[in-house]
Amino acid sequence: MATIKFIPPQMGAVDNYSVRALRSSPLRLLLNDLGVLLTVLPYLPLLFFPLNTKSKESKLRGAAKFKSIGNDITQALLGLLETILLILFIPAIIALPGLVFFGVALLCILILRLIAWPTQGPRILYSADDPSISPTTDLHPHERWVFINGICTGSSGLQANIDRLSYLFGRQVLGIHNRSGGLLADLLECMIQRCLDYKTMDARVACEIVKEYLMDKRVEKLVLVAHSQGGIIASMVVDAMLTELPAHMVGKLEIYTFGSAASHFHDPPSSSVEAKSSASSPARTTTIPYIEHYANEYDMVPRWGVLYATCKLLTNRYAGNVFIRDKATGHMFVDHYLDPIFPVTKRGDHKAVVNGKARQANGSDDGNLLNGNGHLEEALSYLDAVVDVDDAIPLKRRNSTPPKPLAELRDQRDCGRLQNHQTPAPTNGNARPNAHGMVDGFDAIGGDALMEQATRGKTVKELSRLWRYLGGNSPEEIQKQDSKDRASERPFSQERRGA
Repeated sequence: MATIKFIPPQMGAVDNYSVRALRSSPLRLLLNDLGVLLTVLPYLPLLFFPLNTKSKESKLRGAAKFKSIGNDITQALLGLLETILLILFIPAIIALPGLVFFGVALLCILILRLIAWPTQGPRILYSADDPSISPTTDLHPHERWVFINGICTGSSGLQANIDRLSYLFGRQVLGIHNRSGGLLADLLECMIQRCLDYKTMDARVACEIVKEYLMDKRVEKLVLVAHSQGGIIASMVVDAMLTELPAHMVGKLEIYTFGSAASHFHDPPSSSVEAKSSASSPARTTTIPYIEHYANEYDMVPRWGVLYATCKLLTNRYAGNVFIRDKATGHMFVDHYLDPIFPVTKRGDHKAVVNGKARQANGSDDGNLLNGNGHLEEALSYLDAVVDVDDAIPLKRRNSTPPKPLAELRDQRDCGRLQNHQTPAPTNGNARPNAHGMVDGFDAIGGDALMEQATRGKTVKELSRLWRYLGGNSPEEIQKQDSKDRASERPFSQERRGA
């Protein structure tokens, strides 16, 4: 059985968390990002391992296979050249006159861009319009699915990714191409995006597309899936939508990231007074109802992104559930995330995952499984695993102190109330005074503590939402079916108790 670590979402008071960019200068953020990146560099070789040779679906043919091999060769060449140029950077500054150095630098950048150009296609792609890939698309006319790729991904790689998503979840997927300039160039761009809040053209295109969908009255749900650097772009999209659109439109969003490099994720409460909670049900009303992050423990990118932001920056705002495959390596979207978690089966066989059965109805072990029964069992092992709740993180969150300026302001505020002989304001679960006696809907017990208690002993299936879309299903339909199953089992249980 797989071991899945689980970091509960931030459910405490809104004044406990803020984005690190609001507290530090861009230069300090850049230096910090560079320092953290250097500490995770030993995991760099593990980005591409283990090599996935089991997945038949990943073995492309014809032109698609040729493009995929060409992209791999191009990325390897870019990585090699960028490494050499990085080594020669300081000697070149010392040895070359200013204008000569500037000219040589421009020439090198131009050469790298020309090498990367064949891998860069249109900004927007759509999953293949093939009934054998996504025959249930028409069953969900009010949904839209958008995918943003990560580092080192060419146009052919993006096409393969969105085709796989379309096949898995039975929806047409729009892909936004986050173009690659090579591994080192992509990592540098990540740092600039995270620390300077710079919106590349890919991010601007994503903002426009998501905004258009959210404003469309025909669209009731927008599922945004992001991988690696795409997580940074997704967090930028969320920031922009929260600024430009009303809460009920942003509430159409669902966000799912894999190996995210993002440093923050916002999800403010939609109504801190109306949200209710109890020790048994820590419900919370948030603007974006579902955010989930999936990461491999020894994947370099999330160790720099989502895992660092949630495990080390305790007062940093990072909304959503975090699922971590213990001791797992690899960063590739299909080979190291989708394959181990969501097996590719022939159409209709997704019920094997939904129903938790490793064998198919016809009794076949692996003849009709594109990934083979081994992959199906691996995925079932993942989804059926009882999560190992990281209770240290919520405890550290509750004991962490806000930034010094905010702490001083709060002390002055509370001291002023007491000096004026006013009744002390009610406190929420984290002992933060509040006019209504609650923040985020939590009063007697801290929100983070409630969530920790509520998630303990549950499986990935019980906590995750994305898997419920497998095979063209919808979470609402599965929930209704589960309710019917429990209702049908209840009389039998009562009869046994009576006997």
